[in-house]
Amino acid sequence: MQPFPDLSMPVWTPKMAQRIERASASIARLDARVAVSPVANAWRQRAAWSGYAASLRGQSTEIEEIDIFARECGVSIPGRISPPSMSDDAGDLTRWQADLRDHSVHHWRDDVAYSTATPDDWRNRPALLRALEMLGRHARANRSIASWLNLPRLLHSMEVTATPLPCLAIADKALRLTPRDGEAIVARFLRQIAKAAVTGLQRLDAMEEHRLLAATVAGNIVRPGKLLPLLALLQLRPVTSPRVVARQLELSISGAGKLLARAADAGLLVEISGRQAWKTYLVTDLAVAFGFARRSVGRPLKPPKVSEALDPSLSRFDVEMAELDAMLARLGVGSDVGDGDGVDQT
Repeated sequence: MQPFPDLSMPVWTPKMAQRIERASASIARLDARVAVSPVANAWRQRAAWSGYAASLRGQSTEIEEIDIFARECGVSIPGRISPPSMSDDAGDLTRWQADLRDHSVHHWRDDVAYSTATPDDWRNRPALLRALEMLGRHARANRSIASWLNLPRLLHSMEVTATPLPCLAIADKALRLTPRDGEAIVARFLRQIAKAAVTGLQRLDAMEEHRLLAATVAGNIVRPGKLLPLLALLQLRPVTSPRVVARQLELSISGAGKLLARAADAGLLVEISGRQAWKTYLVTDLAVAFGFARRSVGRPLKPPKVSEALDPSLSRFDVEMAELDAMLARLGVGSDVGDGDGVDQT
């Protein structure tokens, strides 16, 4: 049987070095932004849904991000067939999110069922490639989804990131096979993780812009009513419907529908239900990303600037989101999925 190559020691070429540099820089930019973002907790929740969907695909499950987003938001997407229940165990996602919330120190060598033996020059090798090598060993020792889901914590433990970034759950079925070309696996991993980091940063940007626009819209209305709580809720539940909003904000279905229509008119939501009787909405950036809406043609509008005039609305928005986050946590669906401190565990 052909031995598995050491993926932490590929053939060095200028192109390989560029890929490592590009991936490392993309992750570092995302990591730095998440650390100071006012929407970090809500972003981590969405990132966990994205990482979980990617990990399921690594288990040969035919599923898309929108399927996980909709299920976790308690909404059925019109026209989409729900994934078969045997395709994933929703408990895996819950357990993973609980693990990401665990701030206790974990060394990546602790409690693993695969060899952690390393060569003498291990610390001199790029951290991303060391993580890939351990990901491969884990994936071969444990053929469940656990190996893919562990990657964000592994990257944190190896000090690639300051906190676990759930969107960096990268899956590659080739890691479980006897590889013919280890270089291709390394190149694919670096492309995948760089893309995941770039996408994660784009979505963080969109969430921060949503927060500013929401505060601007609510601040310009004399009697916003429950509009600001709705806009804060959208950070935590980006897929929604009048029934869901009515239940979570204690409104009538009619009142919730009117609020959602106002948010859609302000460009914060897109209706994705088509001609269905029951309307379903998705925040604008995800509607574009998931193929439910087209990106606007031309130069995008600049988001509102942070100013003293916006401070009261932003403060109310953040308070509303914190209260909603706490309420959802009491119901067992909290959004905080990781905010630990970095430690030297290379």
